Amino acid sequence: MKAILGVALAALGTLLAGVLRVPLPPDLFFLPVGAVARRGHAVPAMLTGLLAGLVQDALTSPGRLLGLNAFSKVLLAYVMAAIGARALVEKPLMLGILVWAAVVLDGLILGGLLWVLRGEPLLPDPFSLAIRAAGTGVLATLLQALVRYPWKEARAARRRRKLA
Repeated sequence: MKAILGVALAALGTLLAGVLRVPLPPDLFFLPVGAVARRGHAVPAMLTGLLAGLVQDALTSPGRLLGLNAFSKVLLAYVMAAIGARALVEKPLMLGILVWAAVVLDGLILGGLLWVLRGEPLLPDPFSLAIRAAGTGVLATLLQALVRYPWKEARAARRRRKLA
């Protein structure tokens, strides 16, 4: 359920970035995929990647091959879940690095798939790919830090200080 909500929020964020004409927006669809994959469960991560990729295909590339982003997101969700099963991806910085690497690999996979399927070498611009990957990694790190912060305990501590 959280994955579906995350994909819906990523779709809204992508639409908002398009309306605001953000030049190099982060790949928001990797945020829910990374959140599910960091626990090491491959099947839920791959299903989240499939949903996120299909929604991204519908929103961002209506004239291109449908399923291109879905394929790369499913593949990378499996890789991220395999890493999450073998390494401890609990710290926000580790999730940010994992998502950063996934965005870089996603750009390379999409370029390779377009090259194979259309016969045109359309490799992504390295600078724009680096900016998108960095933005997505930083955003994943910040969101994970906000989720992990003990909000209830901090509120209770503030209340105890006021009463004392």
